[in-house]
Formats: sequence, C-alpha cells, structure tokens
Amino acid sequence: RLELVESEEFYRDLIRKAHNYGWAVFLEVDPLKPGIPSLGPEYLNDLLEIAIHWAKIAEEKKVEFYSPLNEPNVVLNYDLNSWIEKSKVIRPLFSGDMVIKLADIPENIQDTKGYDYIAFDIMWEDANYDELREHLKFAIEKGKELKKKYKLKGVIFGELGAEKSRVNEETQAKIFETILEETWGKIDGYCFLGWSYLEFSFRNNEKAKEVIKKWYSKNPDTIHNNNF
Repeated sequence: RLELVESEEFYRDLIRKAHNYGWAVFLEVDPLKPGIPSLGPEYLNDLLEIAIHWAKIAEEKKVEFYSPLNEPNVVLNYDLNSWIEKSKVIRPLFSGDMVIKLADIPENIQDTKGYDYIAFDIMWEDANYDELREHLKFAIEKGKELKKKYKLKGVIFGELGAEKSRVNEETQAKIFETILEETWGKIDGYCFLGWSYLEFSFRNNEKAKEVIKKWYSKNPDTIHNNNF
C-alpha cells in the first residue's frame, strides 16, 4: 500500500508558502522509500491514479511544474515507455508545464507528447571531474536530441547532488562548480538537492552554496543560452 509521508494538507501548505515567497513550485509524486528499490508493472494503474489526483491539486494550486512520477525508469523497473504512454491522460488536467523526470540518462525514450520538459537526475559520488565532464557532455547532447525530436520546451537537471557519505564538503562544492561550468547556458534549468535532510543535502556546506550563488548572480546579459 502506498501512503503519504505527510498529510495532503501539509503539501498544500508548502505550495502556498513557496508561492507566498515568490518561488515557482515543482511538484512531484515519489512513491519509493528506503528499502523499496522499484515497483512492478502491477502498480502502474495505482500510480496513475495517484498522479491524476495530484495533477488536480497542482492545477488547483497553480503549480508551475508537475512531474507525475519521479524517475519512472527506475520506479517501474525500467518500463519507462509504458508510463509515458499511460500518463498522457494527465495532460488535459494540468495547464502548467509537465516534466518527465528520469534517473540519469536513459538510452531509449519514446514519444514524450504531452510533456513540456525532460529532466535528468545526476548524482555524482567522487572527485573524478574529467569523467563528470564527459557525462555532462553526453547529457547535453542527449537533451539536445530529445528536445528537437519531441519539440520540448526545454531540458533541465531535475536533481543534482553528491552523497555526503562519499565526498567531503570541498569535493561537493567542486562537483557543483564543474556542473555549472560545463552546462551553464546549455540547458534550461537546475534543481539542486540542498535544503532537504537527504544524504545529498548541502544545507550546511557554505562553499557549495557560494558556488551556486556565484553562478546565479551573473548578469543576465552575460548568459548565452544555446537554445537547443
């Protein structure tokens, strides 16, 4: 049985607070928890029902971005295309931007009609920065290909982080610097995992926060978006 970690009202209140601060909201359904690596195809209809329910809430609360299912390529044991096809029924329910948000960079993705953005989640866990740069170049090229092929609005990094148990604060900050150096102006947005209590949090890492602040403080005139 899939249950909410917090009450529905808790999440509604978070959305309200974020909007009151002037933030855009990216709402996502994430059914997994520690100890549950994936769900079988028998959960597909249950997940769709949950996604439809939260799509209606997203529309009601005027959420800007909605991902009906976090990392469906992992959640459904890599049966990604079944989810993409099934979830198209959500499109008429939500007038904001729909995001198909994936674990890393899957090879085979079918028509994403109904979705506006594609997001890749990239977690890095060591100081091999050259390998990271190559991985980011691949992400950019794959994003460029999918954006053009499926006429998407954009490509974003849906989750960015580095496990604190595997890297120190200096390495975590350097990973963020490398990501921003290699991709700034070449993709359409970033979601850093920072203020949660997850293993990827950098809420207490001042160096990592300074890196992000430096890049986001750039004069807009100096930013040259590649416009895939």
